[in-house]
Amino acid sequence: MDARLREGIRLFNAGRFFESHESLEDLYLHTDEEHKPFLEGLIQLAAACRLFSDFGEVQGPVRMIHQAIIRLENYQPTYLGIRVEDLIRAMEQWAKQVKADAEAVREQIPKIRLRRFIFF
Repeated sequence: MDARLREGIRLFNAGRFFESHESLEDLYLHTDEEHKPFLEGLIQLAAACRLFSDFGEVQGPVRMIHQAIIRLENYQPTYLGIRVEDLIRAMEQWAKQVKADAEAVREQIPKIRLRRFIFF
């Protein structure tokens, strides 16, 4: 896994969405075309979470999450070591909860989980 992707995920999971966006964008600018739509989805998630957590916006971030999910759907169940199917499911559920009661889920933004390898 590319170090910039790992760093972007680490920052996202730490709630540092602006920095995550920047790290993922740097990777996006220097990656192969085949990975760009996937990275666009991750970048959108980071931007949506930043708008929600830093500025308290709800409608825009929820819309961005749905747009990101559309980009990520073709990369299930895993891609570049990321458990995409789990991420989509968690973000869909969280977006529904945000629309119902944003304050109740403010601290519950889903994490990006990595695929674990099992060695025998």
